[in-house]
Amino acid sequence: MNHTITMKATLSEKTPARAFAILGLLFVFQTINFFDKLAFGVSAVSIMHEFALTPKQFGLIGAVFFLFFAIGGTAIALSAVGRFSTKTILLLLGAIWTVAQFPVYFSHSLTVLIICRMLLGIGEGAALATAMTAAYEWFAPERRNLPSAIILQGISAGFLIGGPFLSAFVVNFGWHSAFLVCGLLSLVWMALFAAIARPGPLAPEGQMASLPRPLFLPGRVLWLDSTVIGCMLIAFFGYWVIGMSAVWLPPYLRVALGYKPQDAGWIISAIYVVQSPVLLFGGWLTQRMRAQGWSARLCLGVSSAVTMLVSGVAMIAAVFSPVGALQTALLAIAFSVPSLTTIFGPVILAAVAPDSQRNKLVIVILSATSISAFFATFINGWIIGSFPGDPHTGYQMAFSLGGVMLLLGAVAGAALLFPERTIARFARIGESRNAR
Repeated sequence: MNHTITMKATLSEKTPARAFAILGLLFVFQTINFFDKLAFGVSAVSIMHEFALTPKQFGLIGAVFFLFFAIGGTAIALSAVGRFSTKTILLLLGAIWTVAQFPVYFSHSLTVLIICRMLLGIGEGAALATAMTAAYEWFAPERRNLPSAIILQGISAGFLIGGPFLSAFVVNFGWHSAFLVCGLLSLVWMALFAAIARPGPLAPEGQMASLPRPLFLPGRVLWLDSTVIGCMLIAFFGYWVIGMSAVWLPPYLRVALGYKPQDAGWIISAIYVVQSPVLLFGGWLTQRMRAQGWSARLCLGVSSAVTMLVSGVAMIAAVFSPVGALQTALLAIAFSVPSLTTIFGPVILAAVAPDSQRNKLVIVILSATSISAFFATFINGWIIGSFPGDPHTGYQMAFSLGGVMLLLGAVAGAALLFPERTIARFARIGESRNAR
């Protein structure tokens, strides 16, 4: 029996109001998450000036964040998931965010900044995946695309609001103030989430209690399946672009293209305005197609490959386009469309994995593959720093590499993502194990 059938039966057709309240808070959670990342990017020029950093040195500091982002997220997934509720884990992450922001405001030490970025990375690595799995406790498998899209709207909101909002604080109150604002927002969110959130009816512990013997697959079967590997690769190549957008997009607009700080903030907002309708429409459309009987291979697998292909082509075209509206439009496509794979990937993983292994699989993969943002941030800094007298060429080379990574993601999605085949294979293995 397909394990997802049991999941569907445990949730009534009418979703509780609390589910939508929690979904709203998870949206805000992601918004604050990207405020935290963007604060470093919008402060880039000021930080490099204050501490006399070269692009390579600044890129290394940004890379350290993403290194601990991957390490921390994976460690939390392996040690906490299954032992603590998603509510407890999310509150812990929020507390780490808060603690990591305040010292930056009160100190003018580069060492303190680096340590706080490391700590923040630990607290943010598991954030998106944990938010996704928290939502999955309230929404049945066939209804998860749209809630996933709504959570990811927090990324759009983070860039849309955070660009001009945090830039205004940097310009008017100094770059340290951006970090203070992020810490205060984390505190407010924690208070609201602690008061409202509860485990949902589809929480793994509730599922396991309702089954006489929950399906559990050996690690070699689960982790070496082609669809699971495809999701890993898609996430890896997608996070390369996230690392670029958080650290190098703001200075690219200012240093390479010559925009003023506030203008760069508004351009970042304009770029991510595109992400909201893309996520909502893409999530709604694929969920609608699935409801009408279209295959998961087409709606989730092929769609992932197509989005990466379109984004990669747009990225490469953008860096060779003249400054202006066309270039901004291409950058908007390049940085917003790949976010659809962040819907499709977790939905695929949650659908194919046994209930008892679902959360850990999703959180470990999304956390561990974020190591690509570390490489993206560091390598881009090295590339840009290799052209000290010609920053435009340095950024052009770095962003072209990002486009190549997206194209590799398209190949991985087309070649490896076959959800139905994986579900059938896991079911056969589960039946044979249960028959023993």
